Amino acid sequence: MHKGDFDVEILRDLINEGYEGQELLEKFIAFREQVPVAFKNMMNDMFEKYKEKTYTLEEILNDNDCDE
Repeated sequence: MHKGDFDVEILRDLINEGYEGQELLEKFIAFREQVPVAFKNMMNDMFEKYKEKTYTLEEILNDNDCDE
């Protein structure tokens, strides 16, 4: 994951929420700083959920409980 991987998505969401100007910039910086932490937390959660046995990628992707 590279630092700017989610920039467009973050900006799109913030613009859709009505932010603009300096407020948009401040919100973008704050959200952008949260992406690596959120990604790491997501990966840790997935590891904890699936560490007990070996799963195929298809099993994981089709797991309806992934959105917990």
